[in-house]
Amino acid sequence: LFLTVGLALFASAIPEIIELLGNRTKYGGHFKNERIRHIVVCGHITYESVTYFLKDFLHPDREKVEEIALFLHRAEPDLEFEGLLKRRHTQIKYLQGSLMNPADLERAKVRECDACLLLANKYCQDPDAEDAANIMRVISIKNYAHD
Repeated sequence: LFLTVGLALFASAIPEIIELLGNRTKYGGHFKNERIRHIVVCGHITYESVTYFLKDFLHPDREKVEEIALFLHRAEPDLEFEGLLKRRHTQIKYLQGSLMNPADLERAKVRECDACLLLANKYCQDPDAEDAANIMRVISIKNYAHD
């Protein structure tokens, strides 16, 4: 009898468990900072902009780079970008989230990062709107990590 009731309760909870697991995004976790320094890169995050950024950030002429570059963006990365993330998984991480959301800034450990960089879209149609959006992002970061 006890086993039957337990099995019935478990069976009724299965749809809720599947819904909870289905709502989790692949890049919705937390940055786990195991005493590794990191920088947060946000703004115009695309495969092209990240490739150009990493070309400079990981350039062989620089001293040994020990920081991890953590990219924070609202959208999931496309297939090409996911390939880059897998190839450079020891040097870069990706979190899906918004700079305007304090919970996402907490997940990215913005208060503990060495720097927070904002990549601008230099090919945008409306530069004034892009500048205004970037100013709002900077204000959001400053309000969150006001120290």
